[in-house]
Amino acid sequence: MNRRKVEESIGYVFKDGALLERAFTHSSACARTGGNYQDLEFLGDSVLGFAVSRRLYSLYPDAGEGVLTKMRACVVSERPLARAVDRLGIAGELIMGDSERKTGIETHDSIKCDLFESVTAAIYLDGGFDAAEAFVLRCLDGEIAEARTSYKRADAKSCLNEYVMKKGVSVEYREELREGAPHLPVFVYSVYVGGERAGEGRGASKREAQQAAAAAALTFLRERKQGRGKPAE
Repeated sequence: MNRRKVEESIGYVFKDGALLERAFTHSSACARTGGNYQDLEFLGDSVLGFAVSRRLYSLYPDAGEGVLTKMRACVVSERPLARAVDRLGIAGELIMGDSERKTGIETHDSIKCDLFESVTAAIYLDGGFDAAEAFVLRCLDGEIAEARTSYKRADAKSCLNEYVMKKGVSVEYREELREGAPHLPVFVYSVYVGGERAGEGRGASKREAQQAAAAAALTFLRERKQGRGKPAE
């Protein structure tokens, strides 16, 4: 791990270099608890959640608990955190075992998400909450700014579930295709509403593909109500 490069990327200089190294150490390189980032990941999740919650509450104090919870989920979930790590360009500094390096685990969104959380925790332990919060808000500023609109798109499955419950019909998600490299899969899902194929979606995870399919179905159902919709082919 190139400490200077990492510190320049994250905008924070560590007093305890060992803590930074631990934040970048995957369990495959050090199985001993406390020697890798597993515990840091747990702590970082809480620090991250509080920092984002506090910012969202300050921006939207009248949004209500339910909306704020959905907005926070759009910011602190796997894909947004992985994108933040991509922007920082630090995934390649991960310390891992030879086998894991050969398979390229540092390209997985789940690993990037873990890394973001572990770095957040390391900054918190090294410099306190203010330093950790500054890091989180700086890295996720765009996601936080878009949270008010993105949560509606991200919660398409819930909206579709409400629709089918009101109509008394079934909803079913079917995996149609899985393509791409094993470490970078792309999932394609179709969603059937009342037995009718109503939408299709693609994504880097099953959840993401299903959400995209649900969003497509909602658009189709809305347009059909207006006399313009056609079933997905």
